[in-house]
Parts: sequence; C-alpha cells; structure tokens
Amino acid sequence: MKQYSRRISPHFYEHEFACKCCGQTGDKKQLMILVARLEMLRSKFNKPVFVVSGYRCPDHNKRVGGAPKSQHLLTQAADIRVEGISPERIAKLAHGIFNGIGLYDSFTHVDTRAKRTSWDGRTKKDKEDVSDKRDAQSSAEGSLQAEQKSEPKSKDTKEKRKKGSSPKVSGKESKKES
Repeated sequence: MKQYSRRISPHFYEHEFACKCCGQTGDKKQLMILVARLEMLRSKFNKPVFVVSGYRCPDHNKRVGGAPKSQHLLTQAADIRVEGISPERIAKLAHGIFNGIGLYDSFTHVDTRAKRTSWDGRTKKDKEDVSDKRDAQSSAEGSLQAEQKSEPKSKDTKEKRKKGSSPKVSGKESKKES
C-alpha cells in the first residue's frame, strides 16, 4: 500500500484518508470538502481527530461489511475518534457541520451527504445518550437531597454519617459514567 505524507490541511494528511487495501484516496474535491468540515469539528475539541476509516474502494468496503451505497465509496465520509471524548459527544458537536452522523461503540461516522440523517449503530444494550443519563442522575440527586432535608434525622443515620457511610436509598442507584 502506498503511503502519502502530503499535508492537505493544518491538521490532516492525505494518507489518513487512504483506503486500507489499495492506498487510493478517492475524489480529491470531495476529500477537501470532508477535510474542511473535519477541521471545523476539530476546532471544537482543540484535540487531534483520529481518522479510523476514510475513503474505501469497493473491494475494501465489501470486505468490511460496509453499506453498498456507503458514503465512504464517494470520499464523503470518515469514521473518527477523539481521545478522551465519547462518540456521543462527538456526534452532538458534529451536528450543524455534517449531514450524516452515525454513532457506534468506539467511533463516530460523519459524512457530507446532501440530506441530513443520523443513526445509532451501537451494539451495546444501553443505547441511552450520555446527556440523558446526566439529566436523570441530576434529577434523582435533587429529589434525594429534597427528601433528606425534609426527613427528620434519626440517631442511627447521624451515626452512619459520622463514620463516613451514607444510608442506602431504595430505587435505582446511579452508575458512574465512563
């Protein structure tokens, strides 16, 4: 596979978008449109954007199980990751920059197709959005605090708090976000 090292924007090199099997980069004009939008997205994070998959030739697209009319075939898509940023957060910030946004377990798909569309391709059972979890957790914590203020404190509860443990609350326990 031929490796390119030509810089095509302030933060991206052509080889980052090359097909993994043949080294082609597809349509140059479409690539530059995609890269310009990735630069816009990168500026929101001020962190490097790692391109997992860019252009795909038809053979490679078929091998990886890509959609028959994948935007990767048209040099209009990239699957990306940003260190320390969840795919959900990347997807939220990509709205308004990209028309096609796909959410996956370990990356976010972004593309420059004409019509807006989005999808959730995650395989994990819990497909709830991170912001929804935060809102639910904040609401639950607020309700718990209100309950605790209105309840008279028993001697047993005061003793437990002095020892550093808190009383168990019935209902769902909040999970720590990853």
